Amino acid sequence: MNQPALQPMWDWMLSHLGTGFFAFPLYFLPVVVAVVLITGVLFSILDVSVYRRIPARVAWKLGLRTSTMYIGSAAALLVANAYFHPWSLEVPTAAPTPVAFVAQVAMYMVLGEFLTYWWHRLEHGSRFVFQRVHYVHHRVDNPLTIWTNFVVHPVEGLMVMLCLYLPPLVLGAHPMVMVAYAIANTTAMVVTHCGYDIPLYPRWLLPPAAGHELHHSERRPTNLSVVMSYGDKLFGTYRKPVGVVAPVGVTTDA
Repeated sequence: MNQPALQPMWDWMLSHLGTGFFAFPLYFLPVVVAVVLITGVLFSILDVSVYRRIPARVAWKLGLRTSTMYIGSAAALLVANAYFHPWSLEVPTAAPTPVAFVAQVAMYMVLGEFLTYWWHRLEHGSRFVFQRVHYVHHRVDNPLTIWTNFVVHPVEGLMVMLCLYLPPLVLGAHPMVMVAYAIANTTAMVVTHCGYDIPLYPRWLLPPAAGHELHHSERRPTNLSVVMSYGDKLFGTYRKPVGVVAPVGVTTDA
């Protein structure tokens, strides 16, 4: 029997990270942290050294706070799991087929957008939730930067993580699928807040920076999507950004 095309990659992941790593239910957290740090450093270089959007001290302060929070939380959970093992996952030895891999990553992206969209809509639709939770995120002034995505109330951070990762955990997503999904949704949310018009970015599929820049500049809830674009367009909160101007070339055509 022919082995799945992804089997060598899965074997490599198992041999280098170990079965115990993937048995930890929150094994995706280091992946999220890695994406946050890599994109944070790259976009901060653009913000500070290339386009001079923000002072270096501001980027350093936001980056240090976010990195400390994410790395500290991930490390604490990994240590706690090493000692207590409250819940372990069964780790498969076989890799998913390429078709199953792509289909499942796409499915979780669609589901993640649906759940985060309606959580975000609740945050703006409920005065109670906005004033006690979501206000922290909207205290950030335009222009948005890479770190804006992570300036959130702890309750909001927890709810977003549950919306994104509880479904694949409950449904038993393959670790390769979960890792790819974590990279995809974290990157999408980062780009949504980065403030840059990225060439060839699929704005028809993923929410662009210009739309979310408009979201942060208006009182009414528009452009709520942060994982995929369909939420706003399907549920009537999409607004094409017109007249959005930024010195770094934030797009005005989403």
